[in-house]
Amino acid sequence: MMFDMNNEGPMKLPYDERTKPQLGEALRWALDTSLDPAQASADWLARDIDDSRNSAQELLTNPDVTLTQLRKAKSAFKTMRIVGETSADRRLGARLYAAAIAAGLVRHGRRISSQSDPALERAFKGLLDDHEMSEDLRSLAGKALCTMQEMP
Repeated sequence: MMFDMNNEGPMKLPYDERTKPQLGEALRWALDTSLDPAQASADWLARDIDDSRNSAQELLTNPDVTLTQLRKAKSAFKTMRIVGETSADRRLGARLYAAAIAAGLVRHGRRISSQSDPALERAFKGLLDDHEMSEDLRSLAGKALCTMQEMP
């Protein structure tokens, strides 16, 4: 309890929603983690790649994303896919890994993976059919499948 030194009694501090302190980035991340730890981890990785983006989805579906950022995202999500702590981490990592590769094809016409065509098609179809993923990411996978069919 704080004391008002002039009145020598408990100090009353105004507190309502307007004066409520903003949560710090670390605390906000901790709260996000408690809701969906796998998604929070992916979003944290995405913010590390581009701090102007708030989520993995926002990074991967951004029409202005650079090829360098997509390569970093692919690498980060590949690691999440392989060494994720939980099956949810690994599943999400696999979907976002596919989305990063899809974005390379769709946004830049570049293949940023050495995976075979059948492996990429399976990954893109898996993302396309996964209704737990956002419509934007699923659409990106569909566009990547079409782009692959058009490539020589």
